[in-house]
Amino acid sequence: MLGASAAWSQAETAAGAGNAGSQPTTTAPAVDTASYQQRIDSTIEQYGKNSLPTAEAYSDLADAQRHAGQHEQATQNYVAAVEIYRALDGPFTPLAIPLLLNLGDNYREAHDNLNAVTAYTEARTVNRRIYGLLNEAQLPMIDKLSATLLDLNRPVEAEAQQVEALRLAERTWPPESDQGLAAIYKYAAWLRERGLFQFERDQYDRARRIIEEHYGKKNVRLVTPLLGVGNSFRNQRTPDGQGIGALQEALEILVAQPTKDPLAVATALRDVGDWQVAFDRVGYSGADYRRAWQLLDEVPSGDRLRREWFTGPVFVLREPIVMRGLSEDPNAPSGQVLVRFDLDRNGITSNVAIVESEPAGLMDETVLRQVKRSRFRPQIAEGEIVSSKGLGLRLTFQYKPIAEAGNDDAKKESKRSKRK
Repeated sequence: MLGASAAWSQAETAAGAGNAGSQPTTTAPAVDTASYQQRIDSTIEQYGKNSLPTAEAYSDLADAQRHAGQHEQATQNYVAAVEIYRALDGPFTPLAIPLLLNLGDNYREAHDNLNAVTAYTEARTVNRRIYGLLNEAQLPMIDKLSATLLDLNRPVEAEAQQVEALRLAERTWPPESDQGLAAIYKYAAWLRERGLFQFERDQYDRARRIIEEHYGKKNVRLVTPLLGVGNSFRNQRTPDGQGIGALQEALEILVAQPTKDPLAVATALRDVGDWQVAFDRVGYSGADYRRAWQLLDEVPSGDRLRREWFTGPVFVLREPIVMRGLSEDPNAPSGQVLVRFDLDRNGITSNVAIVESEPAGLMDETVLRQVKRSRFRPQIAEGEIVSSKGLGLRLTFQYKPIAEAGNDDAKKESKRSKRK
């Protein structure tokens, strides 16, 4: 659902009942402000107020304060450092760019997204003034801008930033280059996160045509867009034959390579297995998953990937969440639900139960319904598909205050009455 990710997210815990409790809290590091201030004072005394060492001292203090969650104090010191650099090197000094980006990150972590947009925009303005309108170094800045605009629930502006990033990449690199193709995939991933699946597939199809034109119809570069198309159909909950066909074609290309990449083949096998679990109504044997597990023996990080892929709850067919009562406002109150369930060899849940929720009862029924109707990747132990008990899944969300939610319901009821 478009925009749902702004209001709803998930964090999984591959856990039995004993591990499914509250997540541990972390304490922010303390800042020895006196020591930092002493360094600033001594630097000013030795080099003067407007000097590079003094700016660096202010910047270091700001970094420490930001990591400690002291965002207001960090802002003051980032600004002080920027002002010194500009006094030394002019308003468009390149020295200010990383500090402006850090300032934007600091604002965003403090949920001050409007000022974050201002800081990121200023950093990009300086970058373009110095390095030219088409320089590639501004691409990460555009990503920061678009993500912050999404936090502000301004998806149209965020989308415009991503389109601009794609156009910039197209002017910088040939479309068939690794960088050009990566830009297309990045934009496709953005569209997927927004729930715009057909537009996502259009980008993968475009990449596929470029690759076929320049490298041929069996080139290994085709694997990325083919897997993208297949997984897009699955994420959309659409069992279209084009989806499984694309996944199988990607696997065939990989297997046909003279030198096989075990991680790439394992990834394709995993994705084919996900499709079968998502849409097979008679039960899936798990053969693709088992082959993927075996191939990870040949991968340096294979044990870690086995844990990530095959332990803990991973949606392969996700029931859409009901958005009623949820908010896309980044400053809305946050809530969470921790649910526990058993999982059989076909990825079907049972014994689904709420362990804890906050606010109590607000989203319990919604979460229970989603987990019961979704399909999950089956668990694997020692290379075999197994049933699992007591898996934990924590879902977090932002919700509307009761009064606001009540007003929304009243408005909807009023519209229904008028239609009658």
